[in-house]
Amino acid sequence: MKKIMRLMSIVASSFALGSCAASSMVQGEANVTVVGANYTNDYIDFALMSASGNNLGIGESAKPFSMGGSGGWSCCAVVPGVGQPLRVKSKVGAFNDAADQFKTYEQQVVVAGSMPSPKEKLQSYLSVRFIPNHEVEAELFASDDSGPENPRVDRLFSVGPRVIRHKGE
Repeated sequence: MKKIMRLMSIVASSFALGSCAASSMVQGEANVTVVGANYTNDYIDFALMSASGNNLGIGESAKPFSMGGSGGWSCCAVVPGVGQPLRVKSKVGAFNDAADQFKTYEQQVVVAGSMPSPKEKLQSYLSVRFIPNHEVEAELFASDDSGPENPRVDRLFSVGPRVIRHKGE
C-alpha cells in the first residue's frame, strides 16, 4: 500500500511541475497594439503572420533610425503570446529606392516579454524591432509593464535621447 501511495504522489508531483513549466513557456494569445521600432537605415513596411503563414491582418511601417526610427501604432490585433512563434514579413528599401526595388524578407521569431493579466484595463502592445543585418525581434509589453522606467521599452517612443539597440538588448 505504501508503494502505491508513493507512486501516486510522484505522479501527482510530476504532473503539477510539468503543468507549471508548460504554462510559463507558452502563453496563449494577446490582444495588442502593434508598433515598429527600426534600428536600421532602411525604410521598412511589415505585416504579421501566424507561424503557419496566415496573415494576422495587421502591419505597419517604420522610418529609418536617422529619421526617428519609429512607425505608427496599429490597433488591435490578436497575436501569439510570449514563447510562441510569430512570422514577420517585411519589405525593406533604401532612401532612394523605388517601391518596386524594395526586397522582401520573412522571418520567424519567438515572442518575448510579459503577458497581460486579464484584469488589465489599458491596451498592451507588441514592439516589432528591426535590427541591422535583417534581424527581427518581437516583444510583448503588458500595459502594467510598458512605462518609460522599464529598460526593455524602446526609447524611440519617448522623449529624451534615442539609443540604438542590438539583437537581444
